[in-house]
Amino acid sequence: MSIPSQFLFTESATVKCLEIKVPVVIEAVDIEQVVDSTITLPELAVKIDHITASIRDLKGTPVFVDQLSSGDIILVPTVSPEREVWIKKVIVSGTIHKQIFYVNKQNEVRHFAEDVPFSKMQELREMKKVKNRGDVFIQFHNIDVDINWELPRPSRLHQTAVVQLTAKVVEDQQIFVQICPSPKVCPPGNRLRDGGLENWADPYHPVFWGTSNVQQTTVAHSGSYAAELGMLNPLLPGSLFQMVSNGIVGGRQYRLSFWVAECILGTRNSAFALNAEVVFFDENGVQVGIGSQNLSSTGIPDGAYTQVQFTTPVTDGNAASAMVRFSFIPAAGNTNTVRIDDVALECVPLMT
Repeated sequence: MSIPSQFLFTESATVKCLEIKVPVVIEAVDIEQVVDSTITLPELAVKIDHITASIRDLKGTPVFVDQLSSGDIILVPTVSPEREVWIKKVIVSGTIHKQIFYVNKQNEVRHFAEDVPFSKMQELREMKKVKNRGDVFIQFHNIDVDINWELPRPSRLHQTAVVQLTAKVVEDQQIFVQICPSPKVCPPGNRLRDGGLENWADPYHPVFWGTSNVQQTTVAHSGSYAAELGMLNPLLPGSLFQMVSNGIVGGRQYRLSFWVAECILGTRNSAFALNAEVVFFDENGVQVGIGSQNLSSTGIPDGAYTQVQFTTPVTDGNAASAMVRFSFIPAAGNTNTVRIDDVALECVPLMT
């Protein structure tokens, strides 16, 4: 894709134009990396209950080259005279973060974490020319990791991780766009996707929500499923969150409503807080407002769902997106968890 350096402007009325940078995909490559690791468990294990894994600290580095008149391909140093620059390869690196749950000799489920670094160099199908190497970056999509394991001895765990992702080589290119005023219409309906938490990729990952220390539960307020925060480990923080960009406008209020219930586990020590919040951001991702409500475990019914709702302050005029986030904050000795279901974020029309 090429951007013209000059153009004819034929608008009959005065309009406001803005020069922006647009990310243009130069090439996309699929990357697969197999990572083996063998570790010694903290204690003798009867079996591995399950392992959850995620990819963290992903980094993509383009490899820039130049083609000489002789046909030879040479690397282009970071500081070099003005010359044509091409991308020939990308180097992808990151960390596989694992949460390993095993059963010890006392038939107790134990847990510990492991981080395994990985790196892969991938050549593009063909070299791609770029205008400015400083505007080139790597985007990652379709990130997935699969873990297989075996326990050859009670103290030894062998794991094979298969990392798959799509790396897109992107260059920011400058264009001019006409700015049109957008009406601040309060959009109707729930702005969240799958507010009922019915769609799950697996028991630990709802499709449209981000999670940490969350597990699917069939004890729902409505439908088949809900999310249980703290289920993997009630002593560790947990979170359930979703980014929303569709229907977020400035100068409006939003109402967050949800159903919540406490789950009694273990020694029945209820010592946690649940923080529900709506965080607003502008077009650049800068936070421009927040509305929140904090619930203590003593204020959440045991077993039975109750509805909670609150209204945010009027949003900043530059609000363009929002994040709905539930944070499970346990205190020392906590054994209980909290369930969330039927979440809704709605725009509230202002009184005139």
